[in-house]
Amino acid sequence: MSLQLVPIPPTGQPDLGQGSIPDQLQQYIAGNQAYYTAIGFKEPWIAYVAIEDDAAVGTCAFKGRPKGGMVEIAYATLTEFEGRGVATRMAAELVRVARSTDTSLRIIAQTLPEENASARVLAKNGFAQVREAMDDEVGRVWEWELMPA
Repeated sequence: MSLQLVPIPPTGQPDLGQGSIPDQLQQYIAGNQAYYTAIGFKEPWIAYVAIEDDAAVGTCAFKGRPKGGMVEIAYATLTEFEGRGVATRMAAELVRVARSTDTSLRIIAQTLPEENASARVLAKNGFAQVREAMDDEVGRVWEWELMPA
């Protein structure tokens, strides 16, 4: 099973080939495109649709360009693909993209402050929960970090 990342462009649809785009995925695409207006669009620090076996399985993104030697990642699996390791593979692919661009980057992610699937995804990818932080949308969160290789 090979995960591929297809860039979500600033406008229009990502190049997913044939087939319709499920409503949940369309919502993720629209949300990421709206986010570009706030943070800009600069590859590779963008959002992607994750494809496995010719099916869209989720989205993942950098939450903007690196700042202060740090970049933040996020990911969301489509409901019907949850529990299959998709988020773990998406996070690993974002780490690969970041490391291939700048090996000195610290990579962070945030989760709700509880043991949950997202926390397990990050732990599987070598992240450590390092601090609590405040998120404008959800309030208190755990911040996870993967130190430079």
